[in-house]
Amino acid sequence: MKKNVLWMTILMAVMSLSAMAQNIKADSLTKIPLGSRVDFRMDFSGATIHDRSESDFAKYEPDWEKDKPSIVDRFRSAANLVLDKDLKFGDYPEADYQIVITVKSITTSGFMTCDVLLTNKAGATFFKAENVKGNSDSFFTPGTKLARMKVWAALTGGALGKMMKSRL
Repeated sequence: MKKNVLWMTILMAVMSLSAMAQNIKADSLTKIPLGSRVDFRMDFSGATIHDRSESDFAKYEPDWEKDKPSIVDRFRSAANLVLDKDLKFGDYPEADYQIVITVKSITTSGFMTCDVLLTNKAGATFFKAENVKGNSDSFFTPGTKLARMKVWAALTGGALGKMMKSRL
């Protein structure tokens, strides 16, 4: 029994630290008209994926280039679902706003950490967050490496959507 209490205490401390590590650095979302389209970009170029660079991971996992668009789509779709048309992320190169998701890391369990920057065409920052992470009741995600990445991409996109929705 004492072991269980100790493990629960450690788990709660870790979860609290994880939540605190997500930092919002700029927040002017209320200045963006509701219903605005936002050009969506996701950058993996500087990410560490399974302790490898993206190019090394692509050599290690031959399906990476084929599955990467699905990972991006899961992230974007989850964020859009939560935002519920208040903002609409998509492929909108002519939009007044752009959001860039810079993936920092993806662990072997698929857990994703990213930074977020939303700007307008003039370069003014409307939202900036660091270390955005998905959350889950379970640390175990079954499936292949790429399947786990898709699950965590959706969880992380949903977490970003909740973070932004609360500030609109």
